[in-house]
This record gives sequence, C-alpha cells and structure tokens, in this order.
Amino acid sequence: MRSRVPFGIKNLDEMIDGGIPEGNQVIVAGGPGAGKTLLSFEYLYNNAKKGNISVLFSLEEESATIIDNAKSAFSDFKDIDELIKAGTLNIYGMESNTAYFSKDADTGSYSFTNWLSNLQTVIESKNATRVAIDSVSVLKIFIRDSFDYRNTTIQLINVLKNMKVTSLINTELETGDKNRMVFQPEFFIYDGIIAMYLMGEGNNMVQTLEVIKMRGTYHSFNTVPYEITSSGIRVLGLPQNNR
Repeated sequence: MRSRVPFGIKNLDEMIDGGIPEGNQVIVAGGPGAGKTLLSFEYLYNNAKKGNISVLFSLEEESATIIDNAKSAFSDFKDIDELIKAGTLNIYGMESNTAYFSKDADTGSYSFTNWLSNLQTVIESKNATRVAIDSVSVLKIFIRDSFDYRNTTIQLINVLKNMKVTSLINTELETGDKNRMVFQPEFFIYDGIIAMYLMGEGNNMVQTLEVIKMRGTYHSFNTVPYEITSSGIRVLGLPQNNR
C-alpha cells in the first residue's frame, strides 16, 4: 500500500482512507471565497509541524498577505512564524512568482517555462515534499489557447511527479453552486479532484466539499459540510468510504 500524506484535518483524511496517496497531484476547485487557499495553507502547515518541508507558491497574492490572512483565519495557529523561520513552511507570493513569466518577442505570447523552472529549483533546493500552488487559474491570463493551457498543465503535473512531491493545485471556478459548476477536461489529468461548493438558498447557504476523484485509494463520494474556524478547517460528519 502506498504511503499516505494526511491533510491533518479530521474527517477529511477519513474520506480518503487516511490521506492523499504519496506522490499524487490533487486539484482543489471552487468558487470565490470557498477557502481553497486556507485549505492548502492548513495542509502545508500541518505537514510542516511534522517536519515535512512544505512550500506554497501563489500567483494571486503577495506572501505577506497570505501569511496575514492565515493568521487572521486560524488565530490558534501560534507557531506560523516559527515554522517559517525554521524553513519547514515556505511561502512564495506573487511578487516572486509572476516575475518569472516572460513574453516572447516574436510570437507575443507568454512563456511559463521560466516560472516552472523556478518552481522546480525552489522545491529541489528546499528538499520540499509537500507543495501547494494557488492558483493555476492565473495561468489562463498568460496562456489563452486552450490546447497550450492543457499542455502546460501536463508539463506542470509531470514536473511535480518527477520530483515525487504531494501537491494541492487550486483553481478558481466562476461559481460555487454545485448544480452550475463545470469541470474542465484538464481537471481529470490530475490524480485527484476535491470540489468546494456552496449549497442551499438565500441565508441558508452551507459550505460543502466532495472528493470527486482520488487515484490510488478508496474514497467517500459523500458531499459534506465544512466550516473555517480559528483552529482550522472543520469537516462535519464522518462519511463511510464507498468500496
């Protein structure tokens, strides 16, 4: 049996038989404000506390903003600065990531090769084993052609797999409504898909999540509610795995 990489989030780990199969690349999809960045941060934080070197690459926010938001949402996480200082939790914001995108003078298109090379260099230099990218939706700003974007996705996954890291890759969807959510074909290239929804109507909206796919393990197909608390994301209920 493959080793597991836990989120460190009760019930979510139980939904995937104890954690993500080591070496899997998992996409986390959801609408604005679903908590994708916080889920990725907590995954890295909990692994960093165990001594696993963890790296977050953000294409959306500066590193200081990410850290401040995490401290605000997870006020019980008192050792964030300590983990960053120790080098087990590493945050690379947009100020150090988007600088690596370059525009080809001949074609007028953007190259993502420089960013991918930098990502690989950082992971290798840090000896990181846990990675999160927030979010690949930004790549679509630079890569307009759908074929090129899917090819880029495959390159990204292959680089991460070759480095044997276990990753969460966030993507922004236009809506968090489960009934209107559309999954793009490239999502199914990943080893796993976790979707974060808003369900209900009016003032009765509830945040929920579902494991749609997780290669290499049994997983629950239940859609379960979750909430963001000062002590971390809390997944409510303990669904049974479908075997």
